[in-house]
Amino acid sequence: MRNKWGHGQGLAHSKKAKKGKNSMNISEKLDLLMNITSTKNIALGKALSFDPSYISRIRSGSRGIPKNVPFTKPLASFFAGHIKADYQLETLGTIILGVGRLPDNPKDIEDILYKWLENDDIKAGNAEPVKDLLSDITTLFNTKSAPVDIPIVPASDEDISHDSAQTVPASVYYGNQGKRDSVIKFLSSLLSAKKPFQLCLYSDEDMSWLSEKPEFAREWALLLMQLMKSGSRIQIIHTISRDLSEIMEAIRKWIPLYSTGAIEPYYCPRLRDGIYRRSLFVARGHSALVSTSVETGTDSMANLLFRNSQIVASFEKEYDNYFALCRPLMKMYTKQNRKSFLAALTDNPTLGGQYFLSHPGPSVWSLPPELAEKIAVRSGCADAALYLKKMHSHMLDILNNGGKITEILYIPDKNKPLPQINILLSEMIFGSMVAYVEDEYISHLKYLCELTEKYENYKVLITNVTPQGMALLSHSDADTVIANSSSPSAAFIISHQQFSYAFYEYLDRLVKELQKKSHLTLRQYLSDVM
Repeated sequence: MRNKWGHGQGLAHSKKAKKGKNSMNISEKLDLLMNITSTKNIALGKALSFDPSYISRIRSGSRGIPKNVPFTKPLASFFAGHIKADYQLETLGTIILGVGRLPDNPKDIEDILYKWLENDDIKAGNAEPVKDLLSDITTLFNTKSAPVDIPIVPASDEDISHDSAQTVPASVYYGNQGKRDSVIKFLSSLLSAKKPFQLCLYSDEDMSWLSEKPEFAREWALLLMQLMKSGSRIQIIHTISRDLSEIMEAIRKWIPLYSTGAIEPYYCPRLRDGIYRRSLFVARGHSALVSTSVETGTDSMANLLFRNSQIVASFEKEYDNYFALCRPLMKMYTKQNRKSFLAALTDNPTLGGQYFLSHPGPSVWSLPPELAEKIAVRSGCADAALYLKKMHSHMLDILNNGGKITEILYIPDKNKPLPQINILLSEMIFGSMVAYVEDEYISHLKYLCELTEKYENYKVLITNVTPQGMALLSHSDADTVIANSSSPSAAFIISHQQFSYAFYEYLDRLVKELQKKSHLTLRQYLSDVM
């Protein structure tokens, strides 16, 4: 598995550009192009006959583009020759054109890039959907109560066919309301069977049937929760060809259900035109609900509910054929499979580039070995020290090989008593929640200061606005890790490159905002509290 400290490629999947408060200016566009092509200031400056420091200032937004010297045209020409990989063509096609991918012809790419660079009002619009999704994940992590049960009315199968030539082969429901009715019928029928099922779900149809009735969305979620509590498992293929806000909205609706650990999310990397669309909901060996539509036109479209075993088997085969083309989207880990999670974090090669970490306490990667050993002994978990040593060693390898690490660290108010601060990922690492004692916390912060003074490529930004209770780790070319810092512990590893890069971009923007506002350094903070 590619992971945050591992390897892979992660790129933004952005919604169609529109005017608004999050518009991409020329510096953001330049930064995106340089990130996606791994272009250094020196290389671009040499190609365009500009000083690298000037390129850096344009990229940071401190300088505008030159007015009397050609810039955007040669800039477009340069990047047109460096955008060749599928993920680059698909990502920039989504951001610039709104759908699909850029053409393969470099000249066509150059023309598109030039028009985009000349238009300084185009929007990327990634920040708000990511913030909304992070908010929902935070809510999930902080919710410890069990879901509220709702009474389930057993479904009558009188209008659903069985293996008889004399019966109607399907129940038919029309339009969005029909889809809602058929989904309730489908799920209630499974619950009335009083046994677990394997559910296989896919839809790239318009989501209005789910979003336009909040009360239905709640009932739908609770029915699925009931099924999972009875042992059913769900395999879902998410549609990543939607724009970013739609992806985030779809994932947000599934977040409460991911906490069960009974859902396996996937995606298909193949491109689709989004014209002829399909929904396929299959309960293996029991029933299938299918529908088709054209673009967003779901009004009056038929939703067909089948119970005939041969028909259900044919839809199982259709789903399996499509699933064979899919890849994991993200995986959720809990305390029960913490060893797998730790293996995903530690068993990987060194990767250069930029790392961002945002968390409510010092990261476990930066925990010095002596302190890690002391805490492991105190926690009664001997193997924890080994994991922590490997994570710290890997962090130093990254820094020693030119990789950049920026930590966004939430710090408590220096004018108030130090609250209890849990060690990040402690339940995953130690098997139970472990908090710092005051001298350990201060020692860890001092060590961070030593690292910042030793490595120019290691930065720590302190703030009081980082999402509390959540750790977010992202790299431009690897998976994103989202984890909570309280019990019960849970973590997501997002492997889809475009989806993952959306979080990287979010943290990149947050870092730039903090760098403009922040003046208090970690060393100054320590001086004030000691």
